[in-house]
Amino acid sequence: MQTHSERITFSFGKNWRDYVDTINENSIQQATNDIEEWLRDHPVSGKTVLDIGSGSGIHSLCFFMMGAREIVSLDVDPYSVESTRLLWQRAGSPANWKVIGGSILDAEFVGSLGQHEIVYSWGVLHHTGAMWQAIDNACSLVQPGGRLWIALYVKGPTYPKHLALKQSYNRASWLGKKVMVWKYVLQHCMIPRWKAGINPFAWNTTGERGMNVYHDIVDWLGGLPYEVASTDEVVGFCKDRCFALERVLEAGEQSNNIYLFSRTA
Repeated sequence: MQTHSERITFSFGKNWRDYVDTINENSIQQATNDIEEWLRDHPVSGKTVLDIGSGSGIHSLCFFMMGAREIVSLDVDPYSVESTRLLWQRAGSPANWKVIGGSILDAEFVGSLGQHEIVYSWGVLHHTGAMWQAIDNACSLVQPGGRLWIALYVKGPTYPKHLALKQSYNRASWLGKKVMVWKYVLQHCMIPRWKAGINPFAWNTTGERGMNVYHDIVDWLGGLPYEVASTDEVVGFCKDRCFALERVLEAGEQSNNIYLFSRTA
């Protein structure tokens, strides 16, 4: 949970709103490829999809373009809702895609969402301040036989260091935040590329899920609240709620483990 020392001045939504202006066909294709690879045995076409913490809305857009029968995109940050609605409008304001504001921790709101064949939440539930409750609520929104696809930060010994970095970023002034971002870019992007004989000024590439490096760095530095979980903890928690693990991609610290579960009847 958030503490006094974890004062939050960062808006995920503002970062996503800035990112939306950079989205191009390559970004959309990269995000689509990721969905197709993970759900290769469970085609999106004709299914209902719930996107918890839609952020920029790029993945909701991809679900729509892949033929989902119904998409519900939700986010608690008004700027993320705005970002997702911009992409909804870009898609022609389709009637089968709803964009709404609300919290996955709000029991009454969660109860109004119904159940869906695919529930997707990538890198969101660990930022709610009540991760396990958020996961529990997300589980309740998957219909029997449906899929839960989530990504969560990995538990490890560097958690205190990473938490302190995020707290420092959130306490910093506007200028201080900019300095931290560009220091990170220099240390982790430009210098390694220069040492490898690669153009250091071409560091802001588009990743596998359509996100560019700059906005990903800002997201990482600013992201509070911040909780982590081990693979065993997540698998056991979901198993208790009648979910079977279909696939997991385990990553190192500062990264997300990605889980795909199916809900048993």
